[in-house]
Amino acid sequence: MRKHGPRLAGALAATALLLQVVPAAQAAGPAATAAGAPRWETRWNPSPWRDGVNAFEALEDDRRGSHPEGLPHVHAEKNYWRFDAHLEDRDGSDRMRNEVRGMRASDGTPLEIRKDETWRITYQMYIPDTLDATTNFTHIWQLKNSDVGTPIAQISLPVVNGVQKIAARYWTLEDNKSHDFATADLEPIQNKWVTTTIEFKSGDSGYMRWVLRDGSRTIVDQKADGIDLWWTQEQYNRPKWGIYRSIKSAGLQETYLLVKDLKAEQLGPATPPVKLPPPDRSPGTYEAERVGNVFEGAAEPAYCAVCSGGRKVILIGGNIYDYAVVRGVLSETTGTKEMTVHALVDGSQSFSVSVNGGDAIQVPMTGTKDTVTTATVPVDLVAGVNTIRFFGLTARGPELDKIVIR
Repeated sequence: MRKHGPRLAGALAATALLLQVVPAAQAAGPAATAAGAPRWETRWNPSPWRDGVNAFEALEDDRRGSHPEGLPHVHAEKNYWRFDAHLEDRDGSDRMRNEVRGMRASDGTPLEIRKDETWRITYQMYIPDTLDATTNFTHIWQLKNSDVGTPIAQISLPVVNGVQKIAARYWTLEDNKSHDFATADLEPIQNKWVTTTIEFKSGDSGYMRWVLRDGSRTIVDQKADGIDLWWTQEQYNRPKWGIYRSIKSAGLQETYLLVKDLKAEQLGPATPPVKLPPPDRSPGTYEAERVGNVFEGAAEPAYCAVCSGGRKVILIGGNIYDYAVVRGVLSETTGTKEMTVHALVDGSQSFSVSVNGGDAIQVPMTGTKDTVTTATVPVDLVAGVNTIRFFGLTARGPELDKIVIR
């Protein structure tokens, strides 16, 4: 694992007006005026009234179903997006989460932040005085990718020496630790609209710069250099907005967060995605990520360079909520068939599999996360269309590539 020693830059000049609307070449600095130099280009500028929550790649609105009476916890309202947090909301036994993830372009495709790309995300946020800093974690912005549970970077609300703070931080993967590189007092910016900018390079030796402004006054403008903000080969980085907090802190209140004027700019052209293999279209083969399949809870398709179709379904199992269903499995006759499961396995893991809602059978597998492993089990199918559910009640299962029925 690479290790990078962060070199923290001091506060930059207050005249660095990152958030003003300026010509792209001027915003990129003097170098951008030279012929062929990269320019800041607006890639995303959604509208609450026009795009609603479709502005984002995915919605994580009480994905465990803990508080259906509170729905929607995330929605567009007037000229902003609103994120509500109730005391009964749960995303596990010790936390709650109501967030959106990723950015969706006007044509509906996700915007992928790739290796060595430099991005600048600007928006206004309203933090009410009911959204307190906490002794355990409270995050209101994150940068993550699909393959690693650890966040890459965050804007968080910690309590530091008894004082409520807002902090920008990055994480180091090798020790799973966070590092605050810039903080400000939280209470003076509550109950008002403030503007924030997160600029970063998604590289092995990248940087992150955080600017926080109250009107024309710059509260924070600091940068961390030489930090690792790129952790996986196939996946892409994506931002998240909302409220994700531990329920273990004392004095939690029902609260909300407002976000508006979202804009994402990229310096220079987009990096082409990793070239991925085509799907397996042989008879009896069903890709896990195929259109029409069901992905519940945290389960979702993700890129996979060694999988057929270039995708896998991750985050299956570990509870009753996170599962995937392969639909449309055809059989000409009723009877027992052989099902071969193709998956990426981290050591020894297993799937629980239920066919057409029947009793679960176990599919134990042993392998590595960079190689597709197979296991074959008998399954009872009916003539016609079948559904096969992959889940696990106690532990995360493998990452599902495809199934083959013979």
